[in-house]
Amino acid sequence: MKCRHCGARLESERIELGYDYCTRDECVEACFEPLDVVAVAVNKASDQYVLKRDLGWTDPQPRPPVRDEGGWLSGLAPRTPPKTVAPRTSADRIADLETQLEADLAVEDDPVRRAKLVNDFNARLRRLNIRYRRTAQRRA
Repeated sequence: MKCRHCGARLESERIELGYDYCTRDECVEACFEPLDVVAVAVNKASDQYVLKRDLGWTDPQPRPPVRDEGGWLSGLAPRTPPKTVAPRTSADRIADLETQLEADLAVEDDPVRRAKLVNDFNARLRRLNIRYRRTAQRRA
């Protein structure tokens, strides 16, 4: 018997196994027909594997693309892309706090209130969890 693709002589072992093509890469690519195996889920048991042609199924028709609505609340508000805001650096936050402190101190004459404003400024700096002196040195 000869290979159906290239015409070369087949080995007897391949003929016994049911092949009608040789083992060369070109012949295998041209003649190989993969099996369409489907895994059928069975309740409380392992999946069973069945040939698709034995089930009598046809290939599903391609569906038109579905527009993503985003869930049942999506109609309440129009979708807007998220705004990307650049994160503020520690130096910027410190500069804002210093500007606010200077503006508050410019209008305050009472020494007790001035001390309270400075203490509040220092507390806000500590809440930023940064090293103020090092950041201030980098700005200078």
